[in-house]
Amino acid sequence: MEARSKVVIVPCRTYNKENVYRAVKAGVDALGGIGAFIRHEEKVLVKPNYLTAADADKAVTTHPAVIEAVLRLVSEYGCADISCGDSPGHGKGEIVHARLGMDEIMEKYGVRPAEMNEEVLTDFPEGMIAKRFYFAKEITEADAIINVCKMKTHALERITGAVKNVYGFICGVRKAAGHVSYPNPMAFARMLADIHRATDIRLNIMDGIVAMEGNGPGSGDPTPMNVLLFSADPVALDATYCRLVHLEPWSVPTCGQGQIMGIGTYEEDKIDLLLAEPAESGAEAEDGGEITESAAPKLTPVNTETLVSRFGNPNFNVDRRATSSGGKWGFRIGLLNRFTKRPYIDKKACVRCGVCVAHCPVPDKAVNFTKGKDKPPVYDYSRCIRCYCCQEMCPQHAIHVKGI
Repeated sequence: MEARSKVVIVPCRTYNKENVYRAVKAGVDALGGIGAFIRHEEKVLVKPNYLTAADADKAVTTHPAVIEAVLRLVSEYGCADISCGDSPGHGKGEIVHARLGMDEIMEKYGVRPAEMNEEVLTDFPEGMIAKRFYFAKEITEADAIINVCKMKTHALERITGAVKNVYGFICGVRKAAGHVSYPNPMAFARMLADIHRATDIRLNIMDGIVAMEGNGPGSGDPTPMNVLLFSADPVALDATYCRLVHLEPWSVPTCGQGQIMGIGTYEEDKIDLLLAEPAESGAEAEDGGEITESAAPKLTPVNTETLVSRFGNPNFNVDRRATSSGGKWGFRIGLLNRFTKRPYIDKKACVRCGVCVAHCPVPDKAVNFTKGKDKPPVYDYSRCIRCYCCQEMCPQHAIHVKGI
């Protein structure tokens, strides 16, 4: 019998710590409990999304309440060697830790901070597109990884979730080179799939309590989705996110290429959806306060239609444009309109900080201070590879990706 993927959906409307912990525990328990994914003696790395240092309410990073709930669950299980961290796209992980208040949280549960600054060249001869990676040392030392991603949009891949979050395994200084080596959405998605194949990610948890729509992954708008998603299958998890926002999973490179490369499935008839409600009423206190202990979480198999009707958002601001070649399988050859989207600088919002120039991975720079540093940088689109690193890293949210 063909193996099926399982995705658990847990409703959660606030970041109240106790509510979030109950929701995380309910989701993991519905998949068999944390002991189904890790062993006591293993080195466990909890890997959130730390794009850049930002306040928790901006939805740029995985919320610290979700990270804490996962750390607490792993600690209570009895694992003695737990670390937590990410390699941000801009800045250092310890700065993000401090901004989110994670230092105190990690100390509370005896968790080591994973600095993710030292790289280790790792050969992967089985790679379908990538044969070696410069992984952060902590990735190579971990026995088991728990991938705690954020529900966000993404200019290059349409969405970022469980599949995309593993790019944080690469040390920050190497991220730009990766965009040059894999310069279109399909190649980049296939490289991400090879990272999944090369590492031991046991469990994927998505923070969708408050998601990011619009100009993601760093400059979009927070919007409530009121859910946490759980799965051992990163593609199935991301596909469920896609369906909640009325986006076809096959149009997302990380879903399509992820399935082709065997790290999961986006096909609806191969995914079992399970709703896990941590309280009898299925909701936490309206004022955000703690809910009282109640019976064991209620588990209910649901179909996509029911799930979307309850938690879906048809107005979620995400790129839904048809692929250039059209048709369900057009994404394989259409490159998702790679040449119909360009980054643009909002001259009024730009403060000429130069972060976009610094993060442009093209050796000759596709964006530069051509007209002098007293004016906003200028694009040379003949050099631009449409990786959107400039848009992703702009601290002033001054860069937008638009069609032409």
